[in-house]
This record gives sequence, C-alpha cells and structure tokens, in this order.
Amino acid sequence: MSTMNGLMKCHEQTSHFVVVPLMAQGHMIPMADLALLLAHRGARVSLITTPVNACRLRAAADHAAFTGLLLRLVELPFPCKAAGLPDGCENIDLIQKPDLFGPFFKSLHLMAGPLKNYLRAQPKSPTCIISDQCMPWTMEVSKDLNIPRFVFHGPSCFFHLCTLKLVQHKLYENVKDDRESFTVPELPQRIEVNKLTAQRFFDWPQMEDLLRRVEEADDTSDGFVLNSFQELEPWYIDEYRRSVGKEVWPVGPVSLLHKETGSKAVRGNGSTGIDQVSVLQWLEGRERGSVIFISFGSIAKTRLLQLVEIGFGLEATGLAFVWAVKEAEENEEVKRWVGEFEKRNWNRGLIIKGWVPQVLILTHPAVGAFMTHCGWNSALEAVAAGVPMVTWPHFSDQFLNEKLVVEVLRTGVGVGVKMPAFHLTEVEQAVVGREKVEMVVRRVMCGGEEGEEMRKRAWELGEKARKAMEDGGSSYENLSSLIGYATGLAANRGVELQ
Repeated sequence: MSTMNGLMKCHEQTSHFVVVPLMAQGHMIPMADLALLLAHRGARVSLITTPVNACRLRAAADHAAFTGLLLRLVELPFPCKAAGLPDGCENIDLIQKPDLFGPFFKSLHLMAGPLKNYLRAQPKSPTCIISDQCMPWTMEVSKDLNIPRFVFHGPSCFFHLCTLKLVQHKLYENVKDDRESFTVPELPQRIEVNKLTAQRFFDWPQMEDLLRRVEEADDTSDGFVLNSFQELEPWYIDEYRRSVGKEVWPVGPVSLLHKETGSKAVRGNGSTGIDQVSVLQWLEGRERGSVIFISFGSIAKTRLLQLVEIGFGLEATGLAFVWAVKEAEENEEVKRWVGEFEKRNWNRGLIIKGWVPQVLILTHPAVGAFMTHCGWNSALEAVAAGVPMVTWPHFSDQFLNEKLVVEVLRTGVGVGVKMPAFHLTEVEQAVVGREKVEMVVRRVMCGGEEGEEMRKRAWELGEKARKAMEDGGSSYENLSSLIGYATGLAANRGVELQ
C-alpha cells in the first residue's frame, strides 16, 4: 500500500468529533483551536457555525484543509427573524441593545433541529459532541441521537470551582447585599468576593430558565474539557474533578497550537485584513520587554472619558505601547480623540483599530506586559507567552480570573476595579484615573525587585504551559485520554463509529 493510500485508510477509521461553540469571539476562538487539536490527532471534526461566523473562521479552516486535516466548517442557519433579531446578528459582539440577549439565546436553541438533521445525514454516528457550556440545547441533540456529550468550559477552573462552592454553600441565596464581601469556602487561599464579582453566567434577571438549563446540561454531561493545564491550577482542577464527580480534561493552553506567524495572525478572525507585517515591523524596532500591550477584548466598551485617562496615564509612563482601541471604529468622537493622541505619540505608540492579532503581539519578545480585561482567553494567552499582566476586569468571570492571576499565581497587578462595568452604566466619570494607570503600569514594567519577581514567575509559567502541550506533556496526554474515553463511551452505547 502506498503512503498516500495508507493515510487515506487511516483517516477512514478516525473518530468524528462535533464541536459546538457559543457564537461569541471569546468562545469561538478556543473551541476552534480545540477542533484543530483534535484534527491534528487524526480525528474528523465538524465545527458547527453560522454564515456570519463562518467568515471569521474561514482562514483557519482553509489552512487546516491545506495541511490535510479533516476539519469541516458546518454552516447552520441562524434564525434571526424567528427570534426577533436583526438580520445578520449572529454573534454576541454584534448585539447593540441589551434587550436582544434573550432573543439571541432563543435563536441558538433553534439551531437544535438543523444540527440533528446534519448529524442524522452522516454515514455513521459521530463519536461525541463537545459543546460550549452556554449551549445547553445540545443536551437534547445528544439524548435524541444517543451521542456522548462533553461540556467545554471556557473560563478558568478556578472560576468554576469558586462558583460551585458558592452554590453548594448557598451563598448566592443567603447573602442579600450584592456588594457585601465574603470568603469563598473550602479553598486553600483566602479569596474574598461579592455576588457581583463572583457572578455565574446567566445569573441575570429574565435569564433564570437558561441558567437552570445550563446547570442541567452540566449535570447530565459525560465530562468536562478545560482550556487550562494541570500545572497552572493543580489544586483547583483536582478539587473540581472531585466535586463534580466526573472526568475533567485540561487540554490547554490551546493557543499554543499556533506556532507560525501566519497562523497566529488569522486566529479568531482572518477576514479583517489586519496588516500583520506593519505590526511586526513596529515591534521589531523595540527593545526586549519594553512595550506594554493594552486590549480589553471584543465585547467590553470603554467610554471616551476612560480612554482619555488611559491615554494620559500611558503618556506619563514614557513607555512604548500597542493599544487596541476598537471603539475608534464605532464612535466618531473617539475617532477624533484617538487621531490627536496618535499624532502626539507617533514615535512610541501604535494604535490598532478593530480586530487585534493578540497572540502574535503577546508572543513578540518586545512585549513586556499586558493590560487586559482578564477574559480567560486573554489571561491564558498571556500565561502561555510568559507575560505579566495589568488586570482590569469588566464583568462575568473576569473578576475571579483576576483573583487567580493576582492573588494565586502572583503574575499581575490590578488597577483596582471593584464593580462590574454593567453596574456603572450611568456613571459618567472615568473609573480609573490617569495617575493609577501610570502607577500600575510602572509597577509591572519598571517595578524593581517586585517587577523582576513577577516577570520571573510569568516566564516560568510560560515554560510550563509550553511543556504541557508538547508530546508527553500533561495537556497532550489529557487530549489523548479524552479521545480514548469518548471513543470507548460511544462504543459502549452501541454507536457505530466512522
């Protein structure tokens, strides 16, 4: 048998994983990476998406096809009209009004029928479904088709364990004041939170039914997949596994799949036309560890008054910076101010408007720190790059992720935000002033012995992250275990595999 025929025969016998991300950039990106990791192990993978989101994932899918991986983008219709959404509103970052979140998640649920039709049309049943925790409707698909189902947890295991402990001890119910501080029980460190900074996904008004379904989907799942690695949060992963009584596989940091410049540049949204060459050329002219990178993710919006304070704080440090200001594409007033700011700082600052090739920037040797909203993707990408953080959480899991970075790992310094951004909608002044911005940036970038120790810890974690993803590393072996477990589970249920 020729080598090519042997490869084809091998592929014919592969498992088939169906990966279903939430239609939000921070959720799609790591699950697309997970799909690629499974494909690199020889599995056939169907990555479920919608037409608008497929455009964002196309470059990565095309690259996978070019290299011979069996990964397919499966575009299912997104029923905007049926749920009362504007046409094309297929991603959370496209939602313009808060009252559209309910209809958006209703649209997601309506994808269950098309997904069932796709899976029934396959020659043989898939091995399993791996779905985002925020997609509980896949529970019905799994049950109806007798397919094993695993839940992908996007945030840190630290976040999930903390919120689980709060549920078990009924603190969400018993603490009446949302702003009252209390300690998360049964942890090795003293972690103080309040109900706003330890809020669960969908624990919001009018979303109670969705929260209940998410909890039910977790309880009925066959296990959990984490974008983390054992060496990063070992006690928390072990305790979470014990607490939920299910298999838990940390398989990250999944961003380390991307090693080449081109792969890093298109990760997440290869259709934006970002000039990666000019970004790299700008960074090449800077000394090692001399640049601070600022980005608050794809959803959080920063008001002009706060942008001004960040800008003046950066100017006062005298440090070089790369700053992602997506608001400059959406707001004319911001656009004018950013233009003036750029002129004043043309010789030491680079402003990027729109989508940012974040991993490409973070892994450049010139970058010495990362000011981040502490979304888990961003925090873990900084960990993987060995870069310390200036933490500025906005909402959701980000406050507990900050606790992990600042108080447990000690690889970051917080700017002092105490309240989620969605509880500050009527506040007109900046939350953090320019003096605090300057002070915290200097503390991380130029902080003497403290800064050196922080950078050393960050570098050591980066080394552990890279080793975890290598052949024989903890995440590599966990992915092998996941594939084997899923295949065995499917066989035990009588699933006729590919």
